[in-house]
Amino acid sequence: MHKLEDSLGFQVNMTANAMKNRFNTFLKPYNLTSEQYVIMKSVNENPNVSPTALAEITFKDKTTITRMIDTLVKNEMLRREPKEGDRRAYKIQWTTKGESVMKKIMPISEEIIGKLRSQFSQKDLESFLNILEVLKHTPCLETLT
Repeated sequence: MHKLEDSLGFQVNMTANAMKNRFNTFLKPYNLTSEQYVIMKSVNENPNVSPTALAEITFKDKTTITRMIDTLVKNEMLRREPKEGDRRAYKIQWTTKGESVMKKIMPISEEIIGKLRSQFSQKDLESFLNILEVLKHTPCLETLT
């Protein structure tokens, strides 16, 4: 029987948690969490994105995305705009405040990402990203019931 610390999922999760906790500390003065930052960044990279598309992009369920959007709207970082021709659907956009905050954060975030990436050779980084992609789409995980 494998020890917990030998589990790939456990190690990946612990690493992600460590990185997320450090990034949350950085984001706290901006009244954002790392998960909210991902939503904000996704809105920037996918103009006029829908909540359903955000759920697919972030691998989160639609209820979680809706709750996160509600918080970001309440905090005046995002706004909902009705889509033309379908009043039930809406697109998500940055507010002026959200844009201002993200323009401050994104360069620092890019610098942090650059520092993290510099810890690896290009070959190791490519291998690591490939391994993560394989883990994310491993068929044996999809057959768990």
